[in-house]
Amino acid sequence: MELRQLRYFIKSAELSNFTEAARTLFISESTLSQQIKQLEIELDTLLFERVRRRVSLTEAGEMFLPYARKTVADSEHAVQRLRDLRNLHTGTLKIGVTFSLGSVLTNSLEKFSQTYPDIKLNIIYRTATELTGLLKTHQVDFVLSYELLHDDDQIESMRLFDSALSVIVHQHHPLAALKRIPLSYINNYPLVLPSVGMNARIILDSVLQASHITLNPQVELNEVNILLQMVRTKHWVTVLSKATIHGDNEMKAIPIQEKGTEMHAALLWLKDGYQKNATREFIRMLMQD
Repeated sequence: MELRQLRYFIKSAELSNFTEAARTLFISESTLSQQIKQLEIELDTLLFERVRRRVSLTEAGEMFLPYARKTVADSEHAVQRLRDLRNLHTGTLKIGVTFSLGSVLTNSLEKFSQTYPDIKLNIIYRTATELTGLLKTHQVDFVLSYELLHDDDQIESMRLFDSALSVIVHQHHPLAALKRIPLSYINNYPLVLPSVGMNARIILDSVLQASHITLNPQVELNEVNILLQMVRTKHWVTVLSKATIHGDNEMKAIPIQEKGTEMHAALLWLKDGYQKNATREFIRMLMQD
């Protein structure tokens, strides 16, 4: 069994397609297919069901996948430990970021890339729930998100700053003059909200339920950049974390009157997992910013 076979297996499982997996891995489909077949022969079990152009994991494949991911991650961590011992500033740093905190990274990304130009940065945007899944499967080194709503014995966190849920409008919108606003009042304006499952929406729905308020959004989006573009037209109103518009002088964050709007930005990483030097250095820069 070879590490490359495990990498081919993992990517094929993620994409459910040998052709797409081969393209992503920059190898021929025949090479990928042969290596997967060789792995199945060595394990004496079928890992994939092949149906026309699609493939899906068998029960054995589903069971084998987390072990394959852990084996590949452990090998990468071992190599990184050796690099760290030799003080080599190379490799890849994979950072998971929730949609609404992307702007917080800007200064640190520039500073880090200038200081360590040979370290590749791979930034992955997902919902908070998806990011914890990526963390547990070793697909990111750490996550910039919000504190978990429920304790997880596999994940450690460190609070960075507080950022209240706010009504977000353009600075020239009629609501921008208000010092504080009840949520029921924004029903009087065209409303676009983050999709169900996004961190801000989870907090918002909790506040609405506790306050017995119903909002009637005309649009729901899972892409914060497009959502903010809509708000920039001065027509739409939305509800997001105040940190979402960090550094954006066109936007105004209006505090919400209802209680329970507190959100806590945090760094998340696996308990007892190895933190490479690049991870510690990026976190140090982020804390300074």
